[in-house]
Amino acid sequence: MTCVKINLQIMSRDFFRVHPLLFSAMFINGKCDGCQVIGVTYGRYFCNEANCFCWFHKDCAESPLEINHHASHPEHPLLLTKMSPAEDGTPCDFCGQEILSTCYNCPTCKFKVDLICGTKPWPSLIEHPVCHDHTLVFLKNRVEEDQVPCELCKEYIFGPSYSCLKCNNVYFHLDCVHLSKEVDHPCHSSHPLKIMPSQSFIDDDDDAQKSCSFCLVQPEKVLYHCSICNFTLCLGCTKRPPPRVAYDAKTHTHPVTLFPSKIKFTCKVAGIEINSYSYICLKCDFIVSGYCVGLPRIININRHDHRISFTHHLGHKGTKCGVCRKSVSQYYGAYSCSICPKYAVHSRCAANFTAWNGVELEGIPETVEDTMPFKVMACVSPIGFGPVYSCQECRFLIHEKCAHLPMKKNLVFGPRPFKLEYHQGEAGYCRLCGIFSGGFKDPDCYMLNCSACGFDLCLYCATLPEKIWHISDEHPLTLYYGGKEATGKNWCEICEIELDSSKWFFTCSDCGVTLHVQCVVGDFSRLTPNYIATIDARPMSSYRSMTNITNTFAPFHV
Repeated sequence: MTCVKINLQIMSRDFFRVHPLLFSAMFINGKCDGCQVIGVTYGRYFCNEANCFCWFHKDCAESPLEINHHASHPEHPLLLTKMSPAEDGTPCDFCGQEILSTCYNCPTCKFKVDLICGTKPWPSLIEHPVCHDHTLVFLKNRVEEDQVPCELCKEYIFGPSYSCLKCNNVYFHLDCVHLSKEVDHPCHSSHPLKIMPSQSFIDDDDDAQKSCSFCLVQPEKVLYHCSICNFTLCLGCTKRPPPRVAYDAKTHTHPVTLFPSKIKFTCKVAGIEINSYSYICLKCDFIVSGYCVGLPRIININRHDHRISFTHHLGHKGTKCGVCRKSVSQYYGAYSCSICPKYAVHSRCAANFTAWNGVELEGIPETVEDTMPFKVMACVSPIGFGPVYSCQECRFLIHEKCAHLPMKKNLVFGPRPFKLEYHQGEAGYCRLCGIFSGGFKDPDCYMLNCSACGFDLCLYCATLPEKIWHISDEHPLTLYYGGKEATGKNWCEICEIELDSSKWFFTCSDCGVTLHVQCVVGDFSRLTPNYIATIDARPMSSYRSMTNITNTFAPFHV
């Protein structure tokens, strides 16, 4: 893969900072950071810097830095510029649409046009449009109270449009004027595709292809359809079709050719059965899903601490995927770890943006980051079992295992590493488990599922202490799980209400008492006195509220 330097000021979310861009054949569905258009992109430029996540259409990334003699402003040059936050909502001086990110700006007279109008200006007059029999004229703005649907796609027009002066109330979206009622599409050359409302055949024909054959999205308004082959395309894939031939050395040694018909097959890269279009190589009997073309060779994911590399044949059986925990076939492609020989991940699971941070590591030297703790810090679990460290000057206590937590760790909750932080006197609210805590932020978390047993745990239960001291008993209490087979009746020693023995509860092996988990740990068990939490924007001192909440702090003792 070649690093392509793009001299644009829009190549990063960091204002006016330029990053080099890489070209990838990988197909993704998202929003271009240049033109802000949302849809499927077949091949793109992307930023490989960590935490940037920018990507662009090929033509957007290759937009010129300067445009001279623009049709709408020929007297001065227009310079490519990134909009500042203070300029949010500024309309394009050509089409009237709001400029969302990037524009061409005249520094002399402050004339601005968005990226599309700068590189592909709309003509003021179209004499022979493909969508209509008469000449169309460009209309910059329409009165909001006079909204009319587009003659072609039937969706309402909220911005600039083209209008027919001969026909009354005939308008077209800017993007729709280049669409015709019937097209000869390169991805379906055997028959023409006709535009039609989605609802016209979906209700009447259960066998009709309701979703786009490429992006698999079901169009809500209109689509292009071949009734002979039952082949359907959405408007987006009609404008930006996938390439007929794709070449990516990471995917296959030979060019692969598009097979647009929907078939059921097992993708050689993903190792899963797919019912969609495909790319094939007849020489090698190789077939791959379009969404598996261009997958990176070397990446990091949030489930593993080492780099993982793509291999076309895993070669060893009995391996469970490190993400979904299902079996990984030895005969198909997968990602594996060179350091951990038994670790493997399905290709589609690894290249998912919920696990992968979008950075391709091929050609980038591996660096070992120091994530060991630089100082001893506190957690909020009870002290009393296991070795601890203490400060003789300020009575600061910490478990031995907490003192050695890494400063950064890959967790399943996001593609980027989590940083361990601790703020004395400040309570935090966990968005995952809903618990207020005065201890570590982004702490070490648990895996919450055992695929072999079908055993599941929420974060709250996974972080309950196995043993705890409580004021209601002189002996330590042990966390007990009766399970579905548990029988008999038990009553909580604190609230005197019957508890469900099939669920977790605390019990004393010496006295035989039983207690609800909530009655023992309380609502704010992760806070220590003098912490302040904010609930519904109202500060509440955990110390002052201690008397109003059952068993928050007082029951614990060291």
